[in-house]
Amino acid sequence: MKKELVKIAQQLSEFSRIGPVYLVGGSLRDRILNRPSNDHDFAVPGDAGAFAQKVAAKLGTSPIALGKGTQVVFRVASGDYLLDFSPLQGKTIEDDLKRRDFTINALGLDLEGGRLIDPVGGLNDIRSRTIRVISEEAIKADPLRMIRAFRLGAVLGFDIAPDTLSVIKKLSPHITRTAGERIRTELMRMMGAWGSFPYLKQMFEAGLLIQLIPELEPCAHCPSDQQGQSVLDHAMRTYQEMESLIEKLEMLWPSYVEPIRAYVTGNQRNVLLKWAALLHDIGKPQTHSVDDSGKVRFLTHEEKGALLARNVYSRLRMSAAEQAYLELIVGNHLHPLHLFSAHQENRLTAKGLVRFVRKYQDHVVGLLLHSVADQRAKTGHDIEVEKGLLAFFEEILRRYFEHFKPAMASARLVTGKDLIEQFGLSPSVQIGRLLQTVEEARLSGEVQTREEAIKLVARLLELEGDAGIEPATPSSGGLCSIR
Repeated sequence: MKKELVKIAQQLSEFSRIGPVYLVGGSLRDRILNRPSNDHDFAVPGDAGAFAQKVAAKLGTSPIALGKGTQVVFRVASGDYLLDFSPLQGKTIEDDLKRRDFTINALGLDLEGGRLIDPVGGLNDIRSRTIRVISEEAIKADPLRMIRAFRLGAVLGFDIAPDTLSVIKKLSPHITRTAGERIRTELMRMMGAWGSFPYLKQMFEAGLLIQLIPELEPCAHCPSDQQGQSVLDHAMRTYQEMESLIEKLEMLWPSYVEPIRAYVTGNQRNVLLKWAALLHDIGKPQTHSVDDSGKVRFLTHEEKGALLARNVYSRLRMSAAEQAYLELIVGNHLHPLHLFSAHQENRLTAKGLVRFVRKYQDHVVGLLLHSVADQRAKTGHDIEVEKGLLAFFEEILRRYFEHFKPAMASARLVTGKDLIEQFGLSPSVQIGRLLQTVEEARLSGEVQTREEAIKLVARLLELEGDAGIEPATPSSGGLCSIR
C-alpha cells in the first residue's frame, strides 16, 4: 500500500510544486481500490482559488467556481479529467477530514511526501469493505448522506456497519429536509448498481424507505394473496426478481438477448424498470376488496397505482420522460397477463396482439420483463405455468422483432390523402379510425396490397352507411352524423 500511495503522489507531483495540497475523499478511496476515476478532489491550505488558477494556467484553461461561501469548489477541466480544489475546512488537514461523511472518504494524501493522513480509520474500513459514518453530526448536517451510505454500499459492494444503520434508523425522519432532486440522484445511482436489492431492503428495515416513499407504508399492512404475503413484500420481491432478470438477460430469451439488452440499457431503463417493480402495486391498498367466494380482489389497482406513483415521481423531481415511462409500465402492467389468459383460453385474436404491439411498440419488452418478475415474485408460483408464460412471451417477441417492428416502420398501404381523393371524404376523426383499421389488418396479414386496403375501406364505409352513419363529406363539414 505504501508503494502504491507513493506512486499516486508521484503521478500528481506537479501540483505539489505549486504549494501544499492533498488528494482527498472519494477520488483517493477509488485509487486505493483500483477503481477507474477521472475525478480528482484536492484540499488546499490557504487560497484554493489562487491554487486552482495556477493549475489551470499550466493546463491552458481557466477554473470555474462552484458553490458559495465556505463550500466553494474551484473546478479545472482538462480533457476527460475534472480537478476540484477546495479550501481546508478547519485549521489542519486532519480537521478537514474529520468533518467528512464516511470514514472511507476521510483519507488524505500529502502529494509532496506521499504521506497518508487517516484520522478516523478509513483505511481499515476500506480493507474490511465497510461503510461507517464518522458521526451523527455528519448526518444532521446533510441528511442525504443516509441514502449515500446505501448507494456507496451498492456501488462498492461494501457492508454498512451496524452502528451506522442504527444512526440512520434514529435520524431517518431528517431526510424530509432534503431536496427531491438530490434524493432522486442518489436513489438512481444506488438502484443502477448491480446487486442493489440487499441495500434497498436494509433501507426499508432502517425506516428510510418509508420516509422517502410514504405511499408504500399502507402496502406493508395489506395482504396481497391468500398466503398472507403483504403487497410490500411482493413489491420488494418483484424488485429483486427484476434485478436478477436484468443481470442475466441471456438466460431468459437467448434468441433476442441483443435487442432486449439494447432496450434495457437505453434511457436508464435498467433503473426505471426496478422503480416500476417497486411501485407497480402501490394502488392495491386503496382497491382491496373480498368477493362473495372470499377471494381477495384489487380491481383497477393498476390505474390507481399509476396515479399514486405520479406523486412519488413529482416529489423526487423526475424528468417528464422518466415519469411517462414509469406511468406506462405501472398503469399497464397487467396487459401482458390478460393476453396470456386469452391465449390459454383460445380467445386471443390476431388483431388483439396487433393492438398490443402497436400501442406499446418497443415498450413491449419492458412490459414482458415486468410480467415475468411479477409472476416469479408471487408466493408459490407455478413453474409449469411460468414455462407456458415464457414460451408465449417469446413468441410475442419473435413476431414483434421479426415482423411487426419492420412492418410498422415501412410505408402504409394507404394515407389520409388517398381516402379523401378516393372516397370524397373530408379530414375528420373518421379518417383516422379507418386508417387504424387498415393498419391493423395489414399487420395481422388480412390485407397486403393497396388495392386490398382500398376494398377494405369501401366495405367499412358501406357498413357505416348500413348502420346509419353518414360518411364525412365536404357538405357535412368533415363530420360523421347519425341518420
